[in-house]
Amino acid sequence: MSLERENYEISERLLELKTHSMKYNLIFAGIPNVHGYEENTENVLRDFLNYELGIADANTVSFQNVHRLGERQDGKHKSIIARFTFYNDHERVRKAAADKLENKHEFSVYQQYPREIYERSKQLIPKLKEFQRQKKKVKLIYDKLYVDGQLDEFRPHQENHTIPGYLDNRCV
Repeated sequence: MSLERENYEISERLLELKTHSMKYNLIFAGIPNVHGYEENTENVLRDFLNYELGIADANTVSFQNVHRLGERQDGKHKSIIARFTFYNDHERVRKAAADKLENKHEFSVYQQYPREIYERSKQLIPKLKEFQRQKKKVKLIYDKLYVDGQLDEFRPHQENHTIPGYLDNRCV
């Protein structure tokens, strides 16, 4: 095995581990910080879950950690990142957000991924839209595009746009 390939495989494995470590995290954007540094961010998030997402039992949602991200350059509110204790709470909140915030563009809730995954996904958006125009069933999962249930081999982040051999047999 070449050194380049080994380096690539290690980098991809590390990215996979980073992605897995963020599985329980959601990012909440657009929530005002009304109390500045004195804010109890977890309570602010629970209020958001209750009033904006309609989760009446928001006090039962269990978090490992809730905090604001760093200062934004665009003047918008700092996002909140929450790490859920239980994945079923994570999914319940994520699904409620998809349902309740569809027409509320001042807020957004999304899964946290490593920056590399965001960059790769952004590169796949034009291809995703092209398949949607063709009326194909298409899903973007992490940094992979699935068309009619099959993994699309287009990889803009790789020079040859193919899946490395060690990923061919991986169950996704």
